[in-house]
Amino acid sequence: MLGCAIAYTLARRKLAPIVVDRAGPGGEFPPVDLSVWDHTEPAETGRLGLESAGHFPHLQDQIGPIGYLRTGGLTPADTSAEAEAGELLARTQASAGLPVRWLSGEEALQREPALAPTVCGATYSPHDGVVNPLLMTRRLSAAARHLGATFLYHAGHVAISAQARWVSLRGAREHVEARRVIVASGEWLAEIDRQLGIGLPTRIAGGYAVTTEALPPLVRHRLPGVRQQSRGEVILDHVGGEGVDCAAATRAMRGATSAAARLVPALRDVRILHAWPWRATMSPDTLPLLGKIEEGIFVAVPHAPGVTLVPLLAHAVVAITVDGRVPEGVQAWDPRRARPAAAVGGVLPRKDSPKGP
Repeated sequence: MLGCAIAYTLARRKLAPIVVDRAGPGGEFPPVDLSVWDHTEPAETGRLGLESAGHFPHLQDQIGPIGYLRTGGLTPADTSAEAEAGELLARTQASAGLPVRWLSGEEALQREPALAPTVCGATYSPHDGVVNPLLMTRRLSAAARHLGATFLYHAGHVAISAQARWVSLRGAREHVEARRVIVASGEWLAEIDRQLGIGLPTRIAGGYAVTTEALPPLVRHRLPGVRQQSRGEVILDHVGGEGVDCAAATRAMRGATSAAARLVPALRDVRILHAWPWRATMSPDTLPLLGKIEEGIFVAVPHAPGVTLVPLLAHAVVAITVDGRVPEGVQAWDPRRARPAAAVGGVLPRKDSPKGP
């Protein structure tokens, strides 16, 4: 999706980007709605995440419906210790200028009657929401293509080499040479690192999106690991790096259902229909990677799976690559921070030869 958003942003600038992807549009996401902002995220990324979330309504006006809905979000506390931590979080976020506040148990139940009646309270923000990532990706790609962008999907393995003035991408069917290449996924970043030895480590996260049968309206807000889609299905998130097999999927279903039932008792006996696996390659710390990594090669990789920072990263990387300007507030996302000390201030040697593989 981020590659499509970058292509759309470039195309609106009267440029003609080429997008190269191993899969088809939106193939990295399970077919479920995803959160556009999480009010419990640390303020360092939360402020910019909130700014990015504010782009979704305008983007929807530009490219058509993308399933955006601002639901608000609640993070309930079950114990007095969790309530104390929640109150502290609400104060911390509010002091950082984020629209987060603490609700008493009674207030939380008034807003979300489906919660367990023993809830002690909850952090709350009206700005949490969801979007349909597959629909958004398809609309972004269609809008970018209409403005002159080219998409090369199902590219398979791509050999990458960096020359003096060009970066070469050679696949089984296509060969692209570009003065500037923007790496818009952690998977591609890891592949470039393997081929060119750029020295940017990545980490892999994974889990399952578990979907229930369609239910009458039950969950009004985005809850931790629980959100209800407009069609009625409830999405239960299970995070874990287990293998993708039947046993792992069964464990994910049980774990997600158990956790959800503690928040919303009505989900205890709900029928589970699917468990969609997901994997994401991301930056190794809690910040995105955004900026130049080699001559002609730039990176825009989120710090977490999902869509929260997609609009902001798209605009920011275009500002960096086209205008030569680093937007305010994202300087700490410079990818050079993640390089080994020996590589800082210089370019790492290529693994195969000075001219690339």
